[in-house]
Amino acid sequence: ARRGYWWYPQGGEALHPVAYTVSAPQDARCWMPCFDEPWDKADSGCSFAVTAPQGHAVAANGLLADTVHAGGAVTWRWVEDRPIATYLMAFHVSPYAHWSDTAVTTADDSVPLAYYVWPEDSASSRAVFDAVPEMLGHYDSLFGPYPFAKYGMAAVAPFMFGGMENQGMTTIHRGWITGNDQYGIAHELSHMWWGDLVTCGTWADIWLNEGFASYCEAVYFERRTGNPPGQYMAATFGSAMTGNALSHPIYDPPMALIYDYSMEYAKGAWVLHMLRGVMGDTLFFPMLRAYRDSFAYRTAVTADLRRFAERHCGQPLGWFFDQWVMRAGHPTLSAVVYHRTHPDSLAAIVRLGQTSTTGDAYVLPLVLACNTAAGISRRMPVRDSLPFQEWTVADTLPIQGLLVDPDNWVLKALVTQRPQLKRVVKGLYQLTPVWDRFAADPAGVAGYNVYRSFSTSGPFVRVNATIVDDTMYADTGLTAGVMHYYAMTAVCGADTCCETAFSNITGQKPLGVAGDPGSPGPPIGASLQRNSPNPFRQATTFAFDVPAAGPVRLALYNVAGQRVRTLVDGTLPAGRHSVRWDGRDDRGRRAAAGVYCCRLAAGGAAPTLLVQLVR
Repeated sequence: ARRGYWWYPQGGEALHPVAYTVSAPQDARCWMPCFDEPWDKADSGCSFAVTAPQGHAVAANGLLADTVHAGGAVTWRWVEDRPIATYLMAFHVSPYAHWSDTAVTTADDSVPLAYYVWPEDSASSRAVFDAVPEMLGHYDSLFGPYPFAKYGMAAVAPFMFGGMENQGMTTIHRGWITGNDQYGIAHELSHMWWGDLVTCGTWADIWLNEGFASYCEAVYFERRTGNPPGQYMAATFGSAMTGNALSHPIYDPPMALIYDYSMEYAKGAWVLHMLRGVMGDTLFFPMLRAYRDSFAYRTAVTADLRRFAERHCGQPLGWFFDQWVMRAGHPTLSAVVYHRTHPDSLAAIVRLGQTSTTGDAYVLPLVLACNTAAGISRRMPVRDSLPFQEWTVADTLPIQGLLVDPDNWVLKALVTQRPQLKRVVKGLYQLTPVWDRFAADPAGVAGYNVYRSFSTSGPFVRVNATIVDDTMYADTGLTAGVMHYYAMTAVCGADTCCETAFSNITGQKPLGVAGDPGSPGPPIGASLQRNSPNPFRQATTFAFDVPAAGPVRLALYNVAGQRVRTLVDGTLPAGRHSVRWDGRDDRGRRAAAGVYCCRLAAGGAAPTLLVQLVR
């Protein structure tokens, strides 16, 4: 099979005749005599003298020293004077159009940029390569000075890879120009620091090349968009939890897998991202610069990176490198979140179960974030390291949701558990929601609450007077032919004021004579009359009937199903009663304008009606 040197006549993908070398990982020996190991750099650099037909151009490492014309041919001499690994030596020959640009570094130095593309791509390449000066300047500011005399790219096709980071002269697939692959270009450019300047000492450490460059895509995304890098990580490198990454660690992969995307690229990028999360930016980037300075134009291995990381953060990181670099797989988190609904919604309980693809426990520095109407208002750092852990979080604003690792700083599979409503069984003037027992919480639940609405968008009102300890609930006295929608929650076993978010929503219509309010069904224990006035501004009055003496509760709920005001909570005699609501909540504060649900619980029945408060 052909290796190392590739030549294609014009035809198919090759719009023009093209020849080039691809030496990674150990194919330089196929086109030149050399000791082809990454740790044995050519200390004095290399030079090329390539003779090509007139009208062709040669692009290679280093700077162009001279060209010599003889007959119908031209000899191009390129000289790279910096140490270089054999697999990074390369040249390209084709009838290229050549154009140049300049990047300015943090120190205000100029770096020449040289591009070799086919004439058909000359105009489009200018738009695609336009961001390279910004990329180079950004990496220069984070990682230290750009290390070579120039940076260039030569486009070829056909090509087995997307790009190859030859020192100072990257080979890219022509499709990156036609497809405008900015992050592929950023990836290869970052290799000039991570792979070319600091080269992996052995192929066992290949993730120091590919994981670093892949993470630099996220670093550039952060610069380009202003968004946190975790967005790019989650969207781009999810394959770190698939394929060979499940069975092989990123350190010391089989030689056939050293360029495996799931392992060395995707998971390698996650390792750098998580190390940044553990250290923080004020330590992480100075550590990278010190690591770069110490191994510039030389090679480094995984133990070197760990040593520098520990030195800069001042703590042992064996736990981190052992679980992420030396071990295959990833953790899976199962989250059960209970929201407090009484007396307020300012707290939540999160219970995390942890398993992994290998059975080993992970130490996970996580953040729990409270999501409120104002967005994420509070973040609480926690350390998850056990098969099961529980935390309580609180906020000054009502908690609408609780997020685990909202900024994606940790590689994990995360499943947020909710109860599942299986079906709603229709009966004569009644409906019976049926669900599976909620087994996701190993600590157990106290029972369940059932909610009903006439619309999938709510408001949903609780229909059970007491917590249901079964996996079904008969909702009686309903109007036939009217669609009723149900959702249910699981109630926390440790605190019955806390329940999960709603299950899925399922609807059904009761049987019976359409429009009949349910008189043939089981007797209704109490009735709730329409309030007056409705809508109202200052106050409204509710009338209700209790057929027998007993406990009665009359309460108002907002559209989120949260109790706002309890008007009656005690024992009443049989008969008609009335109560006035002044539009305030249980704390005496003015309730917000909107639709509220009034619910009466008495004698086993739970009639409801909607109330509108205007301001």
